[in-house]
Amino acid sequence: MKRFLRRSAYVLAPAIIIGVFLLRGLGAWLVVEDPLEKADGLLILGGTMYERQLEAVELYKEGWAPRLFLLREISDWGEVELRRRGFGFLSVVDVQVDAMVRLGVPREAITILDPANSTAHEADLLYQLSMKEKFSKVIIVTSKQHTRRARLVMNRRMSGTHVKVITRYSRYDRANVDRWWSERSTLRFTLFESQRLFGYWIGVAD
Repeated sequence: MKRFLRRSAYVLAPAIIIGVFLLRGLGAWLVVEDPLEKADGLLILGGTMYERQLEAVELYKEGWAPRLFLLREISDWGEVELRRRGFGFLSVVDVQVDAMVRLGVPREAITILDPANSTAHEADLLYQLSMKEKFSKVIIVTSKQHTRRARLVMNRRMSGTHVKVITRYSRYDRANVDRWWSERSTLRFTLFESQRLFGYWIGVAD
């Protein structure tokens, strides 16, 4: 029994050490980015109030794309009820557009798209947009740890077209991906993205 335990330890110890090192690098591994190229449009994926939107503004002002596409947020039941009662109110996308205009983006350069409830749905909207506008290159902007999965999903959806997808993360994303376990928000994001990415690979999630 002792011999069995000793041999097991020889096998398990290196595996555990390797596993720890792999887990330490998990947050950074989720982050990918493509070299910038001039594109026809810039799609801001949903999920943040201003973080991704600010990056899109910077890319626009740097001349990488002449048009910005912003996704409308999915309405919660409170908003539905307010509309039913005839109340006027500013939606999230209204506030985002206002900020982007005040930062120097012409209102006519911003197009608001329908809401999407998943990255796969966003990829469908990108496909529809690209076919309608006859785009050849599109920049998508998202958060650091979402980039690897977003790029996979977008490229899968655009497969068979001649549209090139360029993935960028926001420079205003302050997530510490090298120590992803040290902050609750980064920990949750890393675990969620890892789970979804695994689901993507085995074909049970987008």
